[in-house]
Amino acid sequence: MLARVCGFKCSSSPAESAARLFCTRSIRDTLAKASGESCEAGFGGESLKLQSGFHEIKGLEDAIDLFSDMLRSRPLPSVVDFCKLMGVVVRMERPDLVISLYQKMERKQIRCDIYSFTILIKCFCSCSKLPFALSTFGKITKLGLHPDVVTFNTLLHGLCVEDRVSEALNLFHQMFETTCRPNVVTFTTLMNGLCREGRIVEAVALLDRMMEDGLQPTQITYGTIVDGMCKKGDTVSALNLLRKMEEVSHIIPNVVIYSAIIDSLCKDGRHSDAQNLFTEMQEKGIFPDLFTYNSMIVGFCSSGRWSDAEQLLQEMLERKISPDVVTYNALINAFVKEGKFFEAEELYDEMLPRGIIPNTITYSSMIDGFCKQNRLDAAEHMFYLMATKGCSPNLITFNTLIDGYCGAKRIDDGMELLHEMTETGLVADTTTYNTLIHGFYLVGDLNAALDLLQEMISSGLCPDIVTCDTLLDGLCDNGKLKDALEMFKVMQKSKKDLDASHPFNGVEPDVQTYNILISGLINEGKFLEAEELYEEMPHRGIVPDTITYSSMIDGLCKQSRLDEATQMFDSMGSKSFSPNVVTFTTLINGYCKAGRVDDGLELFCEMGRRGIVANAITYITLICGFRKVGNINGALDIFQEMISSGVYPDTITIRNMLTGLWSKEELKRAVAMLEKLQMSMDLSFGG
Repeated sequence: MLARVCGFKCSSSPAESAARLFCTRSIRDTLAKASGESCEAGFGGESLKLQSGFHEIKGLEDAIDLFSDMLRSRPLPSVVDFCKLMGVVVRMERPDLVISLYQKMERKQIRCDIYSFTILIKCFCSCSKLPFALSTFGKITKLGLHPDVVTFNTLLHGLCVEDRVSEALNLFHQMFETTCRPNVVTFTTLMNGLCREGRIVEAVALLDRMMEDGLQPTQITYGTIVDGMCKKGDTVSALNLLRKMEEVSHIIPNVVIYSAIIDSLCKDGRHSDAQNLFTEMQEKGIFPDLFTYNSMIVGFCSSGRWSDAEQLLQEMLERKISPDVVTYNALINAFVKEGKFFEAEELYDEMLPRGIIPNTITYSSMIDGFCKQNRLDAAEHMFYLMATKGCSPNLITFNTLIDGYCGAKRIDDGMELLHEMTETGLVADTTTYNTLIHGFYLVGDLNAALDLLQEMISSGLCPDIVTCDTLLDGLCDNGKLKDALEMFKVMQKSKKDLDASHPFNGVEPDVQTYNILISGLINEGKFLEAEELYEEMPHRGIVPDTITYSSMIDGLCKQSRLDEATQMFDSMGSKSFSPNVVTFTTLINGYCKAGRVDDGLELFCEMGRRGIVANAITYITLICGFRKVGNINGALDIFQEMISSGVYPDTITIRNMLTGLWSKEELKRAVAMLEKLQMSMDLSFGG
């Protein structure tokens, strides 16, 4: 295609035309080798004013043709005209072509000025050819030219992008040896480089120096440091800088700055502060974008504030901001964690009709949901569906499905998936092995669990506290308390006594570790040892939790030390721990076994006052307690309340109730009880 040139006068002979055609083809050949695709899709065309007139540049070929015409014209156009054309090609995002054109100019001995060299440096940096950019900068000084601030800024940006920030700082200091002085762009470029490397303190110092030199930071300057602070996790400093920006520099933050801080606050768990800032920005006329909404929705979902998340989603849609895959992933993952699987599936089914393609995170969340519902066939189907959709499972996806298999005691399928994972090139991590070890313990295969532990260590992975707790729990559950206590002793060794032959040396026990062993000891009737461990916890800096207290109360009840159990129960509140349904049920069981059913009933009523919902075990414990003292009416009242609450008894409980009524010759009440149970179940299950 010939360039459409308005007013360009150039007579040429056939030989000159042939030479021009050769030159054009040579450039195009260079382009073809340099890049297989054109990046001019976003270029809308330009009308370029040169000394020869106006030239319409609609695409890359027009630029190439015009360059060839300029190169063949006599007299040659000025270097300024060549720079103008190079600028157009740069805007087409073809720095490789600009470099090629400059090489043609050099061969024609067209003398470049500082502006053309600056463009060339920019193109070398864009093509990741920093050594050539540095060489060109050196050439400038050799030719007696003086780099201006744009030249320095261009090279500084190239150095920072290549993570050579220290060299950029040296170049910055060299500027002061010349007549050229840094401007706002210079400082901002360096601050960005420092923030990319996490050198926030130096970036802030540079900001202060900039202001001391009389330069006013821009919105971009502040935004650069705010973003660096947030990525470093220093949200407090980011908020302080936001206020300084408004109060000292009188610059209004934009949506990007607000969004960065809101996202950081959400990640810190400071959701109320994030919401306040979210409201503040809108009151100032700065409206949230997709990133802002996503940050807030993810934050609300992670803190269980579903209604707030849904409200934000509705607000997005009303403002014509379309949710993306990040939005859907946050909501789906939150619904799965909350057990709202139907809602999660609804969202997933909605994605494709909206033109949103699920990604690995989406599939992993859905697989997790299916596993939690014991719908392993659906989980498997989605796992293998991913590949057909061009989406490869990652380590989290594999670990999720392995966990599902292990939870269903399909340990062989879990091991098969481990081998499949290895074949795909993914490396199993500690979570993978911990899950499988736990799976082997669930099926009672202790030897296989220990073999897998050795395989884990051989692969270069060190057991962590989860590994240790999993092993301890498995040993206790399988009657190997002595082995568990031996392992615990190894864990307790100080770091100076570490023995390389023990893989658990140096793994610090946590509250879960103590809970496992205290429970194991109590189940074995070793109450004194359990109390010793409990008393040891504060000395090791470990704070007992609700599970610890529940186990200790269970131990005291089993020893008929009910007053001490009650005292420990009452002391939980003063230690900022609230009894849960297990704690209440444990103490109720202690009262009932001691024949103190009225105390058990009072505790049951206290549960209701605290908003704690009784479970089947709670009700059955009280029913057994009333039956033990011969109070069949009390047992029946609890039984009826159990059914009214939507908690259904097991076969043993029903049989015990019927036996009690039969022995009291209360046949009519027995029949009435069964009829009421039947009616309640029919209503519940839609029968």
